Amino acid sequence: MRRRGIEPSKAPFPAPGRTFMMNRPTHPLVLPIALESIDQMNRSITRMKPSLSACIAILLFFGSGPATPVLLAQRVESQKDKSVTIHGVEIKKDAPNIGGNWHYQMDLINRTNETMVVDVEVRFANDEISETFEDSISLDPGQSANRDWVSKVHGTRNNTLVLYGLKKLLVRSTRQVAEQKQFEAERLNREFAQKAAADYARQQKATEEWRKQMLELAEGNRRASQLKANSAPAEPVRFNIELVKLLLLDMEGQKPRPDLGGFPKPTQNYHWALLIEAGLVDGATIKSPDGSVNSVMLKKITSQGRSFLTAVKNDKNWQQVIEKTALEGDKISSARLKEIATTLTDAGATAK
Repeated sequence: MRRRGIEPSKAPFPAPGRTFMMNRPTHPLVLPIALESIDQMNRSITRMKPSLSACIAILLFFGSGPATPVLLAQRVESQKDKSVTIHGVEIKKDAPNIGGNWHYQMDLINRTNETMVVDVEVRFANDEISETFEDSISLDPGQSANRDWVSKVHGTRNNTLVLYGLKKLLVRSTRQVAEQKQFEAERLNREFAQKAAADYARQQKATEEWRKQMLELAEGNRRASQLKANSAPAEPVRFNIELVKLLLLDMEGQKPRPDLGGFPKPTQNYHWALLIEAGLVDGATIKSPDGSVNSVMLKKITSQGRSFLTAVKNDKNWQQVIEKTALEGDKISSARLKEIATTLTDAGATAK
């Protein structure tokens, strides 16, 4: 806060030769001041001017500048807690400011007949940063120790108060520490066992559901085989690389889903079987004795299938795949499809 200097009045007294009249109604009995008295007063003021000027200069020099900021600290703990005894351990605490740095000092004496452990967490903070110190002090019977933590936290430009104090002060015997560690280890073991049991139950449920679905799929395959035996032979399915891409996009979960309505179910099953055998999709197939695919069971797209799909989303890579598969004609083996996919993904990984 800036303190204003003392400003002298501009006209403290009238000029010589003029009558000084008080700023109030003059009583009829009060006569004006004599001019001689006025002259004497003005001469006195003239003699005093150097001394007054010096005094005013001193006041302006020392009183007009900003006050020197003082670094303050606000204690988190009360003054009466500077000396405490916890479970037989005497603890004396202090927080001096030494050389502009805040310290937190602690003197400890173990008055018990067993080894004690003191866990300490000290915190310094202002409105910008905070700093925390953690320590574990072991004291044998009758042993003393002292600690001194020095903080880098200082007052900020706006002279914010520095906060300091203990976030944790835990005094235990080594026996209690061992019991606590054992309790924590048992708790972690229980949690691990519960998690393992839950994971096993989920896995068993998934396996059972998969087994049930496979049985239903086998029954559907049996019925399809009977119907096929009594019907005319179906036309051979032709390989379609466009359908391969659409099926992978559908398995990836693209929104909106690809339109597969233009492809018959046997055609889709044939291409699903190729993707499963090539390792691009995780699933299972059920085939009839003549090798045709009656039904498929799908789980998820594999990592290799995801890499292949990412690569063919690039127009240049997609054109290369179209050209390579076109050389295979209407039929392509799963091994050849896997080879094309692996070559493409390996080339993309090398380019990165």
